[in-house]
Amino acid sequence: SAFRPRRMLRWHYRSRHSALIRFSNRMMYDDDLVVFPSSNEDDPSMGVFSTFTSGIYKAGLNPIEGEAVVEAALNFMKTDPNRSLGIVAMNKSQSDFINERLQYAIARDKKATDYVERWNAERGGLEEFFVKNLENVQGDERDVIFISTVYGPPAPGERIRQAFGPLNGATGKRRLNVLFSRAKEQVRTFTSMTSG
Repeated sequence: SAFRPRRMLRWHYRSRHSALIRFSNRMMYDDDLVVFPSSNEDDPSMGVFSTFTSGIYKAGLNPIEGEAVVEAALNFMKTDPNRSLGIVAMNKSQSDFINERLQYAIARDKKATDYVERWNAERGGLEEFFVKNLENVQGDERDVIFISTVYGPPAPGERIRQAFGPLNGATGKRRLNVLFSRAKEQVRTFTSMTSG
């Protein structure tokens, strides 16, 4: 409100792949952002990907989905150590679950421990590995972001309740926009929901 007339963001500096900003550009900026084409649009290590986990959501947790995130994160740390990683869950219960499982696994895996220690020091610690919930991710920037959507059916084949915690609130759309624009190279979403 300090600027008169009101000024809008014109371009996005962080995304090194057009798919990373495409959704926000459409839904938040009415396709007014200038999105620069990437020279590596077909690179499988960049862009947006989804992993279906067949998880079950009960009492704020989706353990099956959480375990899939933990397994993927450990694999990432061993096979892609030159890129920074952040993990975001839609609620605190899920982020705590993932973080607890990951800390246990990292302590028992030298390559994962080396990865975490490296990124604690790399670039002055600005891109250290993290596990956070949706409300606490603002300001973070990583090469790759894993997202645990958490929500899913209460039992196999049952309908998913349309109650998505903070996403249903007044600031939900803005929080999603912040989340979707944290990654520089890749977003990988882990979900127990299909498009149907």
